[in-house]
Amino acid sequence: MPADRETALAIVRTQKGGKPLLRHCAVHPAIEIRAEHVLAPVNHSRDLVRAPVSAVLSAQDYQLVQVEAPDVQPSELRSAVRWSLRDILNYPVTEAVVDVFEIPDKARYVESQMIFAVAAHSEAIKRVVNLVKPRARGFDVIDIPELCLRNLTSLLPQDEHGTALLALGEGFAQLVLTCQGSLYLARRIDLTKRQDSLSLDGSEESDAQALAIELQRSLNYYESHYDRTPIANVFVASGDARAEQLLEPLRTETGLEVELFDVEEFFEVAPGVEPDTHFPGLCALGAALRANGNAP
Repeated sequence: MPADRETALAIVRTQKGGKPLLRHCAVHPAIEIRAEHVLAPVNHSRDLVRAPVSAVLSAQDYQLVQVEAPDVQPSELRSAVRWSLRDILNYPVTEAVVDVFEIPDKARYVESQMIFAVAAHSEAIKRVVNLVKPRARGFDVIDIPELCLRNLTSLLPQDEHGTALLALGEGFAQLVLTCQGSLYLARRIDLTKRQDSLSLDGSEESDAQALAIELQRSLNYYESHYDRTPIANVFVASGDARAEQLLEPLRTETGLEVELFDVEEFFEVAPGVEPDTHFPGLCALGAALRANGNAP
């Protein structure tokens, strides 16, 4: 996951009949190591030279929106969606790289069918390609954080009936709602404006209250729009103490089963590896799952 401030790299190997083997998961600040140097293990390790590699766009480099599915042939879908984004993007739509993926079927009484559309400026795509392609022969996919987190929730047994993941970043929380490997809803919850007015004490409770409100709104939409059974399990991840501090307040606010997303529960961690599961590390980890065929 390359970015101006930091670069994250995760290396995962598939194991038959066992958990995925996590060989590397680290986040490197740009001030300490350049992005191209972070990729050195992929280029120099004999068993990784031809391994599948996925890159992840930074949040500022793309937009993920739900749009009404145009009534066109599948071959014309991207072109039709591109046209519908012309009033959403803050740059000419001709400069956008657009992709789409389906949202599971809506409830019977909802008229319009929606799809997810991802739009990224062509220059952002070129930056990632120019960085990764010369250093990773197996590079073939550019992903987005929401789908990387979906790859992680697909490891959870609770995903069979639907689950929610709250991944905490710096000043935001990324929420994904998934079921059976499909992404139903993704929301980025901004916490910075609210934090500016917080007192020094009680910040975890205030975080929990804000997150609980947005979480409940999203769960209500998921249940009504898709006519799904309620989601009862929420996982929180942050790579630091914040996630654990939020567990009990979120349980109190929502009445849901709220648990810590523990990487070591779903991966076999190689000896000597201490996974950095701050937000960029989580995204890199989810991208590595796709590259190794452990994701939908």
